[in-house]
Amino acid sequence: AGTGLGALAGFVLLSWFSQSPLGMLLATAVWLVFVGYFLQTTRQGDTWFNAGLLAVAVWSSSYMRVDTAFHFATTRFLETAAGVLLFTLVSMLLWPRTSGAALQQQGQKLWEGMQALFKQYRRQLSTGSVPAETAELRTRLAGEYQQLLATLEAAYSDTPKAAAKKRSWEMLRTNLRIFGNAQELWRESINDCRELDLNTLLPGLEPALDTLSQRLTRGRMLWEEQKTDVIEPDPDDTALLTELALEAGKTCKDLSHFHQAALMNLVAQLHILDRSSRELLQTLRVLANLDAGSKLQNHALITDPFQPSAWNPDRLLKALFPAICWSIGYAFWVYVNPPGGPAIPMMSAIFGLMMVMAPANLFGLLIVLLLSMFIAVAPVYMFLMPTLDSGFGLLALIFVYTFVFGYLGGRSPILKIGPLAMFVMMVDINNQQNYSFIALVTTGLVMLLGISIVVVAHRLLSPMHPEKVLLRSVRRFLAGSARIINDFRLHSPRQQGRGRKRRKRAFETAILPISAQLLSIEKSLDYALFPDNTEEKVQHLVDSLQSVRLRLQTLEASFTTAESESPELMHSLEAFNEKWRGRIRKVLEKWARLEQTETLVKEWSTRATLLEEMEQRLDKVPDDFDDQALRNLYAVLGSTQSLLEAMKELGDSM
Repeated sequence: AGTGLGALAGFVLLSWFSQSPLGMLLATAVWLVFVGYFLQTTRQGDTWFNAGLLAVAVWSSSYMRVDTAFHFATTRFLETAAGVLLFTLVSMLLWPRTSGAALQQQGQKLWEGMQALFKQYRRQLSTGSVPAETAELRTRLAGEYQQLLATLEAAYSDTPKAAAKKRSWEMLRTNLRIFGNAQELWRESINDCRELDLNTLLPGLEPALDTLSQRLTRGRMLWEEQKTDVIEPDPDDTALLTELALEAGKTCKDLSHFHQAALMNLVAQLHILDRSSRELLQTLRVLANLDAGSKLQNHALITDPFQPSAWNPDRLLKALFPAICWSIGYAFWVYVNPPGGPAIPMMSAIFGLMMVMAPANLFGLLIVLLLSMFIAVAPVYMFLMPTLDSGFGLLALIFVYTFVFGYLGGRSPILKIGPLAMFVMMVDINNQQNYSFIALVTTGLVMLLGISIVVVAHRLLSPMHPEKVLLRSVRRFLAGSARIINDFRLHSPRQQGRGRKRRKRAFETAILPISAQLLSIEKSLDYALFPDNTEEKVQHLVDSLQSVRLRLQTLEASFTTAESESPELMHSLEAFNEKWRGRIRKVLEKWARLEQTETLVKEWSTRATLLEEMEQRLDKVPDDFDDQALRNLYAVLGSTQSLLEAMKELGDSM
């Protein structure tokens, strides 16, 4: 599909702009922006990469020879189709390897980690202490989840059982993400209940936690058994799929408003965890052939409010990178006219797309490719292949070469990527076979210039040091948090939707990406540059930012519910909401500007002023509001209290 789309785009560009160099430059840049954007939004990134690659390859190969464009594009399309067909036949008939076994193994490891993480959070609830290995376990599970998704994508194409139940597997993908998010939000709410006797206030807490643990255990059993077609039904699943009855006891009314808020927040997070775990178990039963797929329609998950939308300005900015590389390469070719000619902008665009699809160390990649060319490919290309004059001899050489480096690639991926990629680029077996040292050197020079242009563009458009990237990410996160807090206003029903959309946009662009960004940046920090900022301090900052992110999500959910279900009660506290919303926003804005501020943090550390004022406000709330409205109010109050606690930790770490 990607090859066909790229060939079509190449034809259109040549037919419209072959007589206009400037038009070709701009039109191809627009196409690369289009490809680069959708390259980031789909799981089939190679399809869009091929669409961008072939379009510029058609232009490069047919420059000054437009009549050959159709021949080149159709040849490449047929080569791709033949390669896919041969690979499929070999995979099915001669080497029937599938991703099913790897999927089973990775899922088993993920379930074991999920069980261990739940046990640690439960221990935190009872003892108040967090085990030292919890943070490392969370990071490992995040990586294992992404690895499982990649294997699942491969299983759709090579494992018939996975392809037959693709809808159920896609539901499982969503369920795992939402359950993990719900578990983290529940963990954050635990910290706010340290001063409460939860066993007395929530009589059903321990049985509820036991049920959640049993669901994870049963889910692990179903995962182990779903590889078989026949499973004996377990009657206990009916009880496990029943909604938990978890309500606060009568003694909670004797608590202060703040303690009631913390308790209501914990209960709300437990209900979300209950629902997501039930949906997860139901999906596993379908995959294990215990229930029909139609059952998933009756147990559909709620829409995840924190899913990125199709449009994102940050993606557009990143998609400009291949177009900029193409433009620089095009200008370099026109004004310098180096060997290789139009291949220079083509390689610049290709490596620019590679950086969008999978950021890599370009210097290291260039060294690997050049060494592979002159150490592995050049001797074979210049000395061995000319001595072979039969098709069988050439095929035998290609088989031995690919087998050797494929085997060595099992030990180090570099030994597979470099020699094999360069061999494919250099070797062209046809009836007019010729071997040219000049062609070898020209190819190396084209790659050197193409990657150099991409490196220069990358250095000019982004900070050179990861420390600066970390600082910029933190400032963007704080500025986005301030925008979200500023939109927690009480509006008319028509304006409520606009406020939610603005908050959702801020979540997508500044809040949600912080997790992946910090994980990648942490690995490349040079702590020797700033000896005072030790690895422990940086980890504390990262954990504090993650905590603020999760608590912002909790506040978003509780505020949206209260705003829609209990608008009268929320409007009765509008003045107090405006006051504290403005103060929190100002603190976050000052932090984003790297200004020193201790106002809110100091006030919250003493708590006296805030507690007294809030208690007075809540005492004045009329008694004619129902229990559900009061629960919604306490959920918002608990979420706000939890956010302020996280901000205090963030202030200390900064």
